Amino acid sequence: MDLLQPTEPLTRRQWSAFWILAVVCAATRFLAMARSIWGWDEALFCLGMRSYDVSSHHPHPPGFPIYMAIARVVRLVVGSDFRALQAVNLTAGVLLFPAIVFLARELRFPPRVALTAAALCAFFPNVWFFGGTALSDVPSLVLACVAAALLLRGCRSAESYLLGTLLLAVAIGFRPQNILVGLAPGVMATWYRARRSWRDVIFAAVLGSAIVLGAFWLAAEATGGMERYATSVRDHGRYIATYDSFRSPGRPPLWRLTDRFFLLQYQSRPLSIVTSLFVLLAFVAAIRRREKAVLYALLTFGPVAVMTWLMLDRFSVNRFSIAYAPLFAMLAAYGIARTVGRYESAVGAVLIAGFVIWTWPALTPVRTQKSPPVRAVEAALAQVDPARDRLYAGFSMTPFLEYLAPSLPFTRVAEERGMPMSDLPLPVGGRAMILAEAQGGGEGGELFRFERGHLWNITRHYYYEVALRPLTARPMFGSGWSAPEHDGAQEWRWMSGASVMQLPRVDGPAKLRVAFDVPERASVTLTLNGQLLERLVAVQGFIDRDYDAEGRPSNELRIETDPPRE
Repeated sequence: MDLLQPTEPLTRRQWSAFWILAVVCAATRFLAMARSIWGWDEALFCLGMRSYDVSSHHPHPPGFPIYMAIARVVRLVVGSDFRALQAVNLTAGVLLFPAIVFLARELRFPPRVALTAAALCAFFPNVWFFGGTALSDVPSLVLACVAAALLLRGCRSAESYLLGTLLLAVAIGFRPQNILVGLAPGVMATWYRARRSWRDVIFAAVLGSAIVLGAFWLAAEATGGMERYATSVRDHGRYIATYDSFRSPGRPPLWRLTDRFFLLQYQSRPLSIVTSLFVLLAFVAAIRRREKAVLYALLTFGPVAVMTWLMLDRFSVNRFSIAYAPLFAMLAAYGIARTVGRYESAVGAVLIAGFVIWTWPALTPVRTQKSPPVRAVEAALAQVDPARDRLYAGFSMTPFLEYLAPSLPFTRVAEERGMPMSDLPLPVGGRAMILAEAQGGGEGGELFRFERGHLWNITRHYYYEVALRPLTARPMFGSGWSAPEHDGAQEWRWMSGASVMQLPRVDGPAKLRVAFDVPERASVTLTLNGQLLERLVAVQGFIDRDYDAEGRPSNELRIETDPPRE
């Protein structure tokens, strides 16, 4: 198989199948169009549309500059920030099928395998669902696929090599990890082009580098300067390495996550088993037949798949696996072709139909209803009087309030069961309300929810239930505590030496969560109702702990600090 040779042409019947499938896939993208933002990152993207600042996570680092720039252009003719971002996703969703066909053909998969793989990938539940949101995953995937295909074609065409390099640079401006998708095709194409003309390579490299550097330089300038931007990116990278990556002490061993990242990323267990079986058969057939198409596909998507497995949040596999979904679609389609022979189209159609039937019901609530956090914020706007009431909000609701209710003041607490640091009296007739994800920690008020069903398997398990309720649980701060201090929505108290706090009544087994900062190295002892919870020796920085406890009508928490022993 020679990358210098043109790809096998499609027959007239295959072209007809291509256009029919392209239209069907494009039309079904509208079924996934969400009615409102739902996730944390969507809210951050919308905040970035309003005021771009990566240091404030508007949006989160590294800032997705080209994605945001395109969405801002669309915003000129679209009525909302969310709809502008969603319009970019819809356009990408329409182009997804031809993009994957193009790449699969350049990888040298047979035409029928390419058609099956593209349709299969388009109807993977995560690809279909997230294509209707305001997240960058599907547009990023489409750009990366087209860039990789053009680079592979660049082995025999200088124009394709240049265009592929430029499009890969744009894809990196969407999501930097796209460089991993273009790495192998870029190296192969550069090898072929360098043997013919170094000028082609140098010219493409200069233009591609200019696009990438220019995009992130503009992101830094919009953030307030390179130093501020670099600090934000560095801090975010440190957070990912510490809490999300394989280096996190709380993350399971990599071998225990292998099935989640590479076998069960299709969200439906039965369909995952069937698809993974065809993927396994593809490997067996490729080894026996020495099929280079499978090798090229692994070289293209393998690096980003391994990076995702090593570095990214295991609770968001369904979304992050979109970056390498085409690999598994191509392998499954190839496995079908080598296993069932002339029945490959029928078997492929049955598998695709299985994904369609499984996913379709999950799209309905998101398409027809506003999300629970959006409905809850709208209720807060209607019910909370800032002149009389005091609103507290769980940390996870912060970006929704900042975007949807920027004029509504609130004080942040950890979660629904979090307790405020202040005990200021309310005006006559005033109420203290809390807006937070519902975790069984309150009563009364209003509860806004989505039914779980298959949707629960596709998304991260956040924001399915959000409550707006009266806040009744308050601590009493005794000796050792300073007066509360405020900075916007943030609220805190200081202590030194020893402090006492009275916690509300709790009946039966309970869990106590404490979170605090230790600015200088010290030992901290925590005692609840006279029982030692833990002694932390020579600690510094942010401490977050959970303790099992037995609740009482009156609960006293004592915290004592002293310098660490040498």
